[in-house]
Amino acid sequence: MSAPTILAATATIPSEIYTRLSQAHIRVDDVLIAVEGDLDDLGRIEPIWLIVTESSVSSIPLSAEQPVSGPYSMESIEDFRIRNSVGSASLQVVLEGLPVDLVRFTNRHRERFQRVLTQMKRLREGTGFQPDLLQKQDPRFCDSCGLILPAVGSPCPRCVNQGAIFWRTFRLLSGYGSWAVALFALMLVGIAFDLLPPYLTRILVDDVLTSRDHTDWLPWLVLSLAGAAMLRSVVNIFVARLSSLIGTRITTDVRQQLFAKLEQMSIDYYDRMEVGRLMNRCIADVEALQGFVNQLAQGFLINILMIGSIGVMLFYLDAQLAMYVLIPVPFVVGGTVYFYKRIYPRYYKLSDTQSKLSSTINSTLSGIRLVKAFAQEAREAERFTKTNNDLRDSRRHVDMSVGTFSPIMAYVFGLGGLIIWFVGGQNVLSDRITLGTLMAFLGYLGMFYGPLSSLTQFSNWLTSFMTASQRVFEILDVDPGIHDNPDAKPMNRIEGEIEFSEVSFGYDPYNPVIHEVSFKINPGEMIGIVGRSGSGKSTLINLLCRFYDVQEGGVKIDGHDVRDIRRQDIRRHIGLVLQEPFLFRASITDNIAYGRPDAKLEDIINAAKAANAHDFIMRQPAGYDTILGEQGAGLSGGERQRVSIARALLCDPAILILDEATSSVDTESEQQIQDALAILCKNRTTIAIAHRLSTLRDSDRILVIDNGRLAEEGSHHELMDYEGIYHRLVRIQTQLTSLEL
Repeated sequence: MSAPTILAATATIPSEIYTRLSQAHIRVDDVLIAVEGDLDDLGRIEPIWLIVTESSVSSIPLSAEQPVSGPYSMESIEDFRIRNSVGSASLQVVLEGLPVDLVRFTNRHRERFQRVLTQMKRLREGTGFQPDLLQKQDPRFCDSCGLILPAVGSPCPRCVNQGAIFWRTFRLLSGYGSWAVALFALMLVGIAFDLLPPYLTRILVDDVLTSRDHTDWLPWLVLSLAGAAMLRSVVNIFVARLSSLIGTRITTDVRQQLFAKLEQMSIDYYDRMEVGRLMNRCIADVEALQGFVNQLAQGFLINILMIGSIGVMLFYLDAQLAMYVLIPVPFVVGGTVYFYKRIYPRYYKLSDTQSKLSSTINSTLSGIRLVKAFAQEAREAERFTKTNNDLRDSRRHVDMSVGTFSPIMAYVFGLGGLIIWFVGGQNVLSDRITLGTLMAFLGYLGMFYGPLSSLTQFSNWLTSFMTASQRVFEILDVDPGIHDNPDAKPMNRIEGEIEFSEVSFGYDPYNPVIHEVSFKINPGEMIGIVGRSGSGKSTLINLLCRFYDVQEGGVKIDGHDVRDIRRQDIRRHIGLVLQEPFLFRASITDNIAYGRPDAKLEDIINAAKAANAHDFIMRQPAGYDTILGEQGAGLSGGERQRVSIARALLCDPAILILDEATSSVDTESEQQIQDALAILCKNRTTIAIAHRLSTLRDSDRILVIDNGRLAEEGSHHELMDYEGIYHRLVRIQTQLTSLEL
């Protein structure tokens, strides 16, 4: 027997537990799982161990004063479950219909016990123990430091390699090689023009103004200084224009890649990520790449080149005096490194609070009708104020740090200039150097400390840039979750046969929503799916459309596993009519033709007529060209639903899915929608989910889903004669209808 899988703060089981195992007649070699909880029956912090063998389950407190619960044999256990409460939860076994608490634990251990629950169910059902899944690291946390990740599969903000991010951004320029070379050449030409004036000043002072040996050079030297300044301005114009051209193209390309990647993401990704944050990354964070190119052309890179070139000129003029110039440099470099290490985390927090503010604004404005309907303006204003204040504090901490650092560096640079005045002045008085050399030296010194001062501010920009770039690459590097099989073959035509084979799935993989569901739908059949809310009806649709991938079993269309069919082909042949239809801020024509942008106007009108939508569309001010508001504002609920039916009808799908298509409209609109659906369902496989069971009477078969399992299957009359779950649901609705009448 292999060693038990231990899930606890320590990698070993305490000796006291081994002693109590022996007292409970449980062999240590039989233990498969040993997991530590942290609460006793009264909710006090107390270690308690859950011990699982192939045939039994026990709960053993560390304290000898507390009794052992169990062992309970797997044969006598009807089910395992987790009961959640405020701040804690308990793992229970069900014996003769009654739940019995085994282990209590705080919510921080919930994910661990959820994995254990799944494996205990597999042991009880004899489907096989999976120790690897028990020891698998929670994907929501970083493997190295334990920090919670922004999204499952994304890189850890704390552990990410900052240098790798910088060079990865630099490699973006590789697609613009010729322009980058031209930009670099212009930068070198500009540096040459910058170095010329101090050297000409030296000649002007020494050979013209002081010695007066070449007074005729004066106009030519002045014209040369003016020409150098003019040419430098021309170079600056070309550098600015070229860097803007490269920068805007890079940001456009990256934003395009980012949007394409977001379109590839599975629905599961959007279940975890807020839309406001993603918008902020696509807009604000991508703009940091524009700043990166500007920094190369007019900031960091040009300053590095300037410092090197000016350093050469300083040592050329006077090597001894140049050594004094370097005195402030170690203090500046050390201060910059210190600043970067201390301020970088604050920039990440600043970006995070900016994203949260965007998300707050987006959610409030998107749900403004609901906010006003429940008079929650004050509550949303309070929520906004809190997030806004967090952003204020984050920004203040960053700006105060920068505001403290910059004056200190300016003072250090000032001291360097004073040192040169003192030492250089003594050298002039002792005739070791000429006045012109000192003037040129001071000119170069100002040019030297200027870029060096800019480099201290570069750490300020770098922290902001690295944070924004990391958040952009974080999305680009995330696994989309669902991939097309490389060997997937295109399916240009689908007959409409659907088969679910022993399908199990959970949005939380350790807590399945549906269990071993199997059924088959023949081409052209109309199938109704009923069940209580949360029973798993919509989950079946999500798996069929491959918004999620099954965890066990398989879903087939025309005998092909959906994982072997291109997602584009699956969704092109499936028409969805949802409970809450989504319409874009566009014309009615564009909304109907969304699935077939190349559709002719005649086809669009025919689809609208078949959906009983043509008459109310023609009553609109601009008919089919009427621009709808946000989410279809300007149309009633029933009208929006009929537009969505026309949209599905125009695509002529082989498989039609109706998810509560008539549940939120009035009786008259429902009748019109039902008439439209009767046309839409002809000669195509149809799956209808409905709470109004009267709408499913004419279905070929009805599937009853209960607690994630297929409980009943048959026609309306067969299920009514069976007098099971479906019969009870119909009777309840009939009674409610009679009471309303």
